Amino acid sequence: MKPIIQATQLQFSYGAHAVLKDVTLSIDPGEIIGLIGENGAGKTTLLNLMLGLFSAHRGQLHLFGQQPGAPIAKQRIGTMRQKDLVIRGVTVQEVLRLAAAQYPEALNVTTLLKNLDLTAIAKQRLTALSGGQLRRVTFALALVGNPDLLFLDEPTVGMDTNAQQAFWRRIQQLKAAGKTIVITSHYLPEIQAVADRICLLRNGEIAFQGTFQALQEQYQQVEITCQTALPVAAFENLPGVTAVTKTGPRLNISSEAGDTTLQALVPVLADLRQVTIKRESLTDIFVHLTKGVIA
Repeated sequence: MKPIIQATQLQFSYGAHAVLKDVTLSIDPGEIIGLIGENGAGKTTLLNLMLGLFSAHRGQLHLFGQQPGAPIAKQRIGTMRQKDLVIRGVTVQEVLRLAAAQYPEALNVTTLLKNLDLTAIAKQRLTALSGGQLRRVTFALALVGNPDLLFLDEPTVGMDTNAQQAFWRRIQQLKAAGKTIVITSHYLPEIQAVADRICLLRNGEIAFQGTFQALQEQYQQVEITCQTALPVAAFENLPGVTAVTKTGPRLNISSEAGDTTLQALVPVLADLRQVTIKRESLTDIFVHLTKGVIA
């Protein structure tokens, strides 16, 4: 199976400032990739390279085996950028029809409006829409060309809870249909929930790429909570334990080596009740990897 996207040792600079440093990344058909990192880490630059808006100063980049920006590749890509398209005097239905005319295998606009629950605003002008409605229209514009590859940049900003849930259901449907999706977002719980793999950019370099489970295994901080009559001293010297607190019968154990600590607790499990284990979320790990700063 050939990758949809193949990047090898990409480098890009603004003057003397290196933005991307030897970025190597391969994305297979049907994958959902979460591209995360602080502001300035290089995410937008990498997306612009993939879209053919910039050219890499060094390295190689191919989409569908083509150079970025090649007509064959562009016909198979849908993009949802952060800035919504607002054209005065143009309705939702009209802008979708204009966009559909640019693609040889475009989706039926009426059907797309119905599937994305946009029929009620189809005849409204873009300038009359709320921010959340505009994001949904921008998503429709990304889909109307029936793309095989989707780039979604901060897709749910401005959407209300119902719209967000509907959006992620649609993403799962697109994945089931074999679409490849690259998502950048600061809403890390969303990335954790949907991404097959995570690519974390830090200072222009890939600090991690792989599954969330693999990332979690590298950062095994856990919080173990239970009720027990055993004293704090019985837990303080267990392997991996960094802190133990107790309030009445309720005990809290912090560990930097969760699996090892849990194994050490096996002999006293009979003395523990209501045990809960909380592993670090993607947000927690992101904080560690970016030294506590989330942009």
